Amino acid sequence: MKRKTIIYLATAVAIVLVITVWAYANDGTKVETVQARQGGIIRAVTDTGYVQAATNYDIHATQSARVVGVPVEVGQAVEQGQTLAVLENLDLAVQISDVNSQISQAASAAAGARAALERLQLELKDAQDNLARSQQLFQAGVISQVDFDKAKLQVDTARQNISEQNAILESALAQRAGLNQSLQQLSAKERQLTVKSPVNGIVLTLPVKQEQVVNQGTLLVNVAMSEQLEVKADILSDDLADIKIGQRVTVTAPVLGQQALVGEVKKIYPQAEEKTSALGVIQRRVPVIITLPAPVNLKPGYEVRVSIETMSRQDVLTLPRESVRTREDGQKEVMLVIEKRIKHQLVKTGISDQENVEISSGLTAEDQVVRDAGLNLAEKTRVK
Repeated sequence: MKRKTIIYLATAVAIVLVITVWAYANDGTKVETVQARQGGIIRAVTDTGYVQAATNYDIHATQSARVVGVPVEVGQAVEQGQTLAVLENLDLAVQISDVNSQISQAASAAAGARAALERLQLELKDAQDNLARSQQLFQAGVISQVDFDKAKLQVDTARQNISEQNAILESALAQRAGLNQSLQQLSAKERQLTVKSPVNGIVLTLPVKQEQVVNQGTLLVNVAMSEQLEVKADILSDDLADIKIGQRVTVTAPVLGQQALVGEVKKIYPQAEEKTSALGVIQRRVPVIITLPAPVNLKPGYEVRVSIETMSRQDVLTLPRESVRTREDGQKEVMLVIEKRIKHQLVKTGISDQENVEISSGLTAEDQVVRDAGLNLAEKTRVK
């Protein structure tokens, strides 16, 4: 009797186990699914960029000189016409003094020539009056031909003297004019010794110091227009194929918080440059200039993140990138869930961003697919 009871109990346990296993098997594998959704997708090239002034001015020394004053400092806001540096050129000062002295001498010579000319003109008038009287006397037979010729000679001599004096005056005036022109040029060079800001902006670099001797061409100061900023991003040459002037760019940075700025591609450099990455990898990168709206809470030198929108699609079907896998034959597929069973569904894809991919065919809106396409689930596998 006991033996039969044990057999009955063992049989019951086995039946329970079979039922449990069967129930579990029919319940299916637990998976996370996502729904194909209609929406927009944007493909973008993302990289790091640095803010710089859209317009800046390098101001160089126009002559050899000594720096005697630097009344500004790096980062200081300056106004147009504000003094940035004061230089001294002793040789130029000597030249200006010499030219001023020569101008005074030329002015004195011109004044003397003008006074002499006035006297000669009076002498000419007297000679002409005397000639007129002599002519009347000669015609009346009062004076001889010799006396009459002498009166004519006096007029000719006076005219010759006036002509010569005019030449002397013109020479003095020409000399003074030339010296004045030289003085203007020297004075212009002297004004250049007071270096002024060409615009309202910010002092970016100021490599010179007081008492420093500079040569012609030495960089004195760099001033940037603070209200006109742009971003320079060095983009990998492999990513440049789809980037075009005028494309929309989203700019973000920690200093901006949740704010995202919208600019556009302004310029693409014609030549790639060799750059070394942080990991020591040599890369070919092309500088791209991106405009920024004004005003912005950024300054030259700030690091930002740029996202250049190279292509976009609206009202298309999308899935997370991890929900689509590539088969050995190169075709794309998803694991479509139909009535709690897996179906390996071929799909065609379009553009993608960092999170989603466009599904151009193979699915319809609200189809459910397994989120993780990397799972090894056979066709018709039951899932929950």
